[in-house]
Amino acid sequence: MCLTFDNWLSLISLFFVLVGGTFAFIQWKRNLKIRRAEFINQILEKLRFDKELVEIMYIVDYNQNWYNQSFHNGKLESSIDKLFSYLDYVCYLESNNNIVKEEFKIFQYEINRACVSKSTQQYLWNLHHFSKKNKTNCSFQFLIDYGVKNKLFPKDFKENTTLYNKTLNW
Repeated sequence: MCLTFDNWLSLISLFFVLVGGTFAFIQWKRNLKIRRAEFINQILEKLRFDKELVEIMYIVDYNQNWYNQSFHNGKLESSIDKLFSYLDYVCYLESNNNIVKEEFKIFQYEINRACVSKSTQQYLWNLHHFSKKNKTNCSFQFLIDYGVKNKLFPKDFKENTTLYNKTLNW
């Protein structure tokens, strides 16, 4: 079988298309990796360098008794909610495989420290049962699911309605 000039041109064109496509794919993957790193860095900078979040993380991490009757409708509640929103979002990303294990490990210390806090558990337990009673989604459901799945919360956290003191009306 003898290849004609047109066949050779077609093969050479196909080769260049494949090389170009491969190069474009490699560039796309590299660009995606850089964008993911920038995205992870944005969340990390917020959690570790935003003054309010850093102060709240220290309260959650070291003050085991921050959740009580006076907590609701105060400045501390809105700051805790801000922190937990970030932690919940990272848990959401992890549960939907939008970040890989290595990326999640960057945030795991903060998430685990928040989850082992008794005050965090009390607050999230109250929110979970309040939301359940009102037939709505809980604000920090992915954080709760992470805590239960990784045995940082009691295993009956979602079912037991007498686990902690009830502070919300449910």
